[in-house]
Amino acid sequence: MELGIFTPDNLKQPQKPLDSKLGIKNDLKTSKERYEKVGETLSIIVKKILSLSVPQKTIEEWKILSPAIFTVDKKLDNITDPVKRLEFAKKIIDFLNGGVVDFSNDKELEKSMLSVKNLSANLGKNQREFFINSLSVFFKLTEKIKIEKDPLKLVELTRIEGQLAGRLYLLFLPQEFKLSNKYNQLVHAITRLGRAGNSFDSFIDLPDDYNNKQAQVSPTVLNRVLFLGAVLSDGLSTIKNMGLSKDLIKIFLGATKNIIQDAPRKLK
Repeated sequence: MELGIFTPDNLKQPQKPLDSKLGIKNDLKTSKERYEKVGETLSIIVKKILSLSVPQKTIEEWKILSPAIFTVDKKLDNITDPVKRLEFAKKIIDFLNGGVVDFSNDKELEKSMLSVKNLSANLGKNQREFFINSLSVFFKLTEKIKIEKDPLKLVELTRIEGQLAGRLYLLFLPQEFKLSNKYNQLVHAITRLGRAGNSFDSFIDLPDDYNNKQAQVSPTVLNRVLFLGAVLSDGLSTIKNMGLSKDLIKIFLGATKNIIQDAPRKLK
């Protein structure tokens, strides 16, 4: 679940080689820290569209949700066996639904899952069910993305994955925000932004994903250009929906820089 487009450029990427353990660890740490900035970025977008200031409580919830999602996403990516990936995803959903699942052998994952469970417990019943169902759908999408061989279908699945990720955050907004006559405009903007961000991530990461067998579509120029087309389509729709401002331009440019910095050093 990638949300690179939401992360502002206020952190420097460590210039350590990725083939060293220390370099990998620092890169992951930096990426995780960027995810914690999602809340601040979203609050700017929400205020731009709804003219309402997001409560600090909601921003803090977003800051907890983002790195937790990042952790689960990376754990999924590190599982090469499809059957074990499905078992892992099922454990996540069972845990959030109140099942007894032991994550104590992985302290980072255990902390992340407790955080997500506590956050979802604060949602209303319908919202909580939607949150958990959305995560379940996301896991299924992730699996389809890993095995999809048709480039056009891969782009579409990637866009849907980004859309789902973006909308998860809206669940934590107070009710008054959802009653705004511009709320649908906000949903549209976040939907398109999530799609564009995920597509741009995939444009950058496709060579590495293909080499690591996390994608079946070869990283030809044409296949990668398909992702760029999605970025332009959804990105222009987002700009049209929100309008341009100095803050938003800074966010977009910073996010683009972050995604490129986080990419494999040798793009093919």
